[in-house]
Amino acid sequence: MDTERVQHVLLSVMILSFLVFGALAAIILATKTPLTSKSASLPFAFLFISLMTLLTTGMIDEHPQQGAHHLLNWSLSCTLVVVVASLAVIFA
Repeated sequence: MDTERVQHVLLSVMILSFLVFGALAAIILATKTPLTSKSASLPFAFLFISLMTLLTTGMIDEHPQQGAHHLLNWSLSCTLVVVVASLAVIFA
């Protein structure tokens, strides 16, 4: 596994997800939307993805031989949070 390439891709995902979080937070603030579980779950899902990507990049840097394991854990945890955030938007 090419750990340098994986780290660059994860860094790009982290930056993009943080920018999306910032944009969604700015939209919420600009429109003066009340903070409910429906309006706050999606931005914080992107914040979680950004933070998990930062942690995963650090773990891959420390243990490059376990990179596939860290990527699997990252993808499962991010998928779970996105599903929970989507359910909160739908059912709230």
